[in-house]
Amino acid sequence: MAVAGVSAAQPAGDAAHPGKAVYDKTCGACHDHPEQSRAPGLASLRAMRLTSVQYHITTGYMRMQAKNLNAAERKDLLEWLSAGQPDNAGWLERAKCKGAAARIDPGVKATVGTWGLDLHNSRDEAAAQAGLTKGDFAKLELAWAVGLPQTPTMRSQPVVAGDTLFIVASDAGRMYAFDTKTGCAKWQFEDAGPLRSSISYGERAPGRPVIVAGDALGFVLAIDARTGKPIWRTDARLVDANRVTGTPVIYKGRVYAPLSATEINHAVDEAYECCKAQGAVVALDLKTGRKLWVGRTMVEATKTQKSRVGTQMWGPSGAPIWSTPAIDEKRGLLYVGTGEQNSIPFVDTTDAIVAFDLATGARKWTFQATARDLWHYACPKGANCFGAETGITVDHDFGGSVVIAKRADGRDILLAGQKSGAVWALDPDNAGKLIWKTRFSEGGANGGIHWGVAIDGHRVFAGLNDNRPASAEYPLSGVALHALDIDTGKVLWTAKGAGDCSGDRKARYAPCQTRYGFSPAPLVVDGAVVQGSVDGILRVFDGETGGELWRYDTMRPFDTVNGVAAHGGAVDSSPYVAAGGRLFVVSGYGRFGEAPGNVLLAFKPKR
Repeated sequence: MAVAGVSAAQPAGDAAHPGKAVYDKTCGACHDHPEQSRAPGLASLRAMRLTSVQYHITTGYMRMQAKNLNAAERKDLLEWLSAGQPDNAGWLERAKCKGAAARIDPGVKATVGTWGLDLHNSRDEAAAQAGLTKGDFAKLELAWAVGLPQTPTMRSQPVVAGDTLFIVASDAGRMYAFDTKTGCAKWQFEDAGPLRSSISYGERAPGRPVIVAGDALGFVLAIDARTGKPIWRTDARLVDANRVTGTPVIYKGRVYAPLSATEINHAVDEAYECCKAQGAVVALDLKTGRKLWVGRTMVEATKTQKSRVGTQMWGPSGAPIWSTPAIDEKRGLLYVGTGEQNSIPFVDTTDAIVAFDLATGARKWTFQATARDLWHYACPKGANCFGAETGITVDHDFGGSVVIAKRADGRDILLAGQKSGAVWALDPDNAGKLIWKTRFSEGGANGGIHWGVAIDGHRVFAGLNDNRPASAEYPLSGVALHALDIDTGKVLWTAKGAGDCSGDRKARYAPCQTRYGFSPAPLVVDGAVVQGSVDGILRVFDGETGGELWRYDTMRPFDTVNGVAAHGGAVDSSPYVAAGGRLFVVSGYGRFGEAPGNVLLAFKPKR
């Protein structure tokens, strides 16, 4: 798949390199067919930082596939994959801010401080907070663009404090601070492996701002927001397969970090003892990184039966937490959504909303939306999918975060979107009892409501990532943004999406007619709803009517202020925030057959 600025074309003599043969034998079956395998395409692999690829074949997603490679084969593979990368040495120094622009005021509070924008994950910004009104969106224009090297996937939402924007370049394992007005660079931090989560901004003490993030190695990091220097780095894992995908949240001197896991990939190897990893929330001291408690989504795995090929099985496992916790200050609770089960015996905390005690990590209550959902990449027929015959294999995670909202009468309500295509509303005062449920589609592994919902005080907005056509059972199925009444779940309006193949987009983006969907969580700004799509189109809708206010094609090359070649791709995961009169958007998502990209864009209204 060719996308502007990204190509899998090989340098001269490249095909004869011994690493090419290693790739063809070990990697090509999946990475040459990303739309079927859901793996990054070859173009994405060849754009990554070398140490990130090395991580994936040693301890990350591809360790089982690469386990039989010897040292020479690994070296050849890494050399071949990194061949032909552009030389971006020196860009950071050339793009450094000068004078007052280089300073980061330690006393400034965050305008946007975490993924959910607040502790309740509302993803709702008032005009005063964003510096933008709903009327401004119709006249947005590009202010500047920054290219980020060696990162084909932009999966991390920025945070903003004063005139500084902090952002993660996931595949490159780097974090940056940029000036919001000009895009000049203030500092860079580089981690040992890929960074994975979005970030949160807070204070260790007055005047000592800190950024926290999670990485693909399963560590939580604290970075000095003034300098980009590391403060502490804590291993949060329960087992080797744990990772930090959802955003660690800062609250009252603690960091609450959610744990996901990579065993869904490892289970395809029939010799792999599936599975041991559980999701969890780990509470850490913000000043030191010391672990305070661990709240598991299930009991620790133990040996169970042997598989049909004689491999020892373990269980229970699964219920990873992919999303950002919601903090309920009033009740002293923390809410997360969980994913599927990876091995039996079945438990009631998978595909569920779980409440943990903020002080101790004890599980207080569970609401299970989909029971007995046993899924990983070996399901349904692989030897490691033991138990699927008594369950289902639908992969109906809660990929998005729980939102704490208010009903018209002032009572609280919990809202969450699920990959089943449903939005759920629960009562936090009655142990998560169901209030209402609205389902739009069949859902699926990448379908349904993928990365979350947003609210505006009266409505909940849910983007649907399904390409399935409408049916008698699900008349609202298909790519769309839906607005629902918070009190009742009644659908107020639906804005249908469509893959855009207008102009030259078909030539630039071959799957544009079929590979689209409203996957990322929406963002509400003064009643305007920002919704990205995996076809690279950024759209803004009127929250009251569903009318389209503005759209912008990000899937193209950009001239950058830092001199790094940049292009947009799919808009997915956590791509946008507004602050200081600008809308900041990241474009590029080299996963699941989507288009890679490496650009940070800043838009401002024409005056």
